[in-house]
Amino acid sequence: MSNSTHLPRREWPPFRLAAVGTLLTPPDPIDTETGVADRIRTVAFAELQAREAFKWAADRFLTTAAPEVIADWKALAVEEDRHYHWLLTRMGELGIDPSAKPVGDQLWQSLVRCETAEQFAGFVASAEERGRKAGARFEQVLKSKDPETARIFGKIAHEETHHVQLAIRHFPEALNWVKRGSSGT
Repeated sequence: MSNSTHLPRREWPPFRLAAVGTLLTPPDPIDTETGVADRIRTVAFAELQAREAFKWAADRFLTTAAPEVIADWKALAVEEDRHYHWLLTRMGELGIDPSAKPVGDQLWQSLVRCETAEQFAGFVASAEERGRKAGARFEQVLKSKDPETARIFGKIAHEETHHVQLAIRHFPEALNWVKRGSSGT
């Protein structure tokens, strides 16, 4: 990936970005209303970044990636948008303000630094796998406290499995990224 420190910042309404170089406030405990809000906000923002990254990659690698890869990335952008809207709708139902806490766009910044389609596929597959695992954990923890939010997290986690599998199908070396990301290294 490119070594540039910061790409031009973009706006991400309805979210509020943290200032460059500031540490994000850790989420509140998940057994609190604000903790649930923090997780929904974080995942919704990740889905928005993923949507935009898939659209960016489909355009950026149009001439270097296989047409079926480009078609799948465009389709994944639509799926990420659906996930984003499920979470945004849930935030509205729960009265959660997306801009109440600042979020970081490190996912977007990292993905758009990818210089090849293979690198993008590996990086995004690793991010999707981490998101899948988090969503599955949130589903289990929230099942009794907030069954509807738990159901949404579970459904997203299930669909993220397909996203990871697509990356590996098109770029088998993406599996190495997933394994590295899953081990925390």
